Amino acid sequence: MGPNLNKLFGRKAGSAPGFNYSPALKASGIVWDAKTLDQYLAAPTTRVPGTRMVMKVGDPARRAALIAYLKAETK
Repeated sequence: MGPNLNKLFGRKAGSAPGFNYSPALKASGIVWDAKTLDQYLAAPTTRVPGTRMVMKVGDPARRAALIAYLKAETK
């Protein structure tokens, strides 16, 4: 299971309480927005070497739909 994605945008990667993030993600300096999330979902281990997330979303349309959904959930 992953961390809670509620209010993801504007949050520093690896900072939500209650989840054991990889040291790599905590140290990444990423602040989540549509661009950083798109890059991460496309290739997590390339964007953040050492991350524990190995599943990627290769299809740009699916990434866009996921990002739109997460944006709508944070309003």
